Parts: sequence; C-alpha cells; structure tokens
Amino acid sequence: MDNILNSTVEMSQAELILQLAQTNVEQEKRLKLTEQRLAALEESVKKLSSKCIGNYGCSTMSSYIQRYKLPIYVSDISKLSNDAARLCRKRGYPVNKVNIERFGTINVYPDFILHELLDDYIRTTQRLNGSIMG
Repeated sequence: MDNILNSTVEMSQAELILQLAQTNVEQEKRLKLTEQRLAALEESVKKLSSKCIGNYGCSTMSSYIQRYKLPIYVSDISKLSNDAARLCRKRGYPVNKVNIERFGTINVYPDFILHELLDDYIRTTQRLNGSIMG
C-alpha cells in the first residue's frame, strides 16, 4: 500500500489525471457490462414468469378436473399431478404453488400441460375400459 502511495506522490499532475481518467474509463466499462448482464437477467426472468402467467391460465389438478367435469379416478390424481410436474420440468415451465387452507400447499400447472396430460389419460382409460367391456 505504501508503494502505491509513494508512486502516486511521485507522479506529476498530468500523470495523476491520466491514471484517474484510465481508472474512470475502466469503471465505466465494468458498470456498462454489469448493466447489460442485469438487463439480460431481467429479460430471462420476464420470459420465465410469462411462461406460467402468459397467454394461458394455470390451475391445480383438481380445479382443472372439476372445471371441465372430466372422468378422472380420484385414486389417479396424485400420479397425474406427479406426471404434470415432471412434464413441466422437462419442458422448462415452472411448477408454481398455491396455499389452499383445506389442503395446504398444492402445485399449479399451465392449463395446456393439464389438457395434454388429461386428454391422453382419458383416451387411454377409455380404450382400456372399452377393451375390458368388449
């Protein structure tokens, strides 16, 4: 530290001004890079949050099933919820949570994920039931 102070004392005014200007330019470059990184992070956060808030709704498994009066076995809801969470993670969509007083914390999924998953479930169930009946 003393060496730095001594070298500063030995500088002429012009050299000191030059060093301060160079330091200022370096700090401005760092600040600009930091601002660019912050803007990129903010854009990433905006894209991620819009994935579950964007042009589609989000629902719990039970509310989606009730809303569309789907023929889903209650015993399958837990497995379907796990499948929905897995599908969301695989496709990069966040699995949000909502606190419902009666049930506690429950996962919330994009409606289009639930539509795809439950449509497949219903078709498979109907095919199985049809083959058992026939």
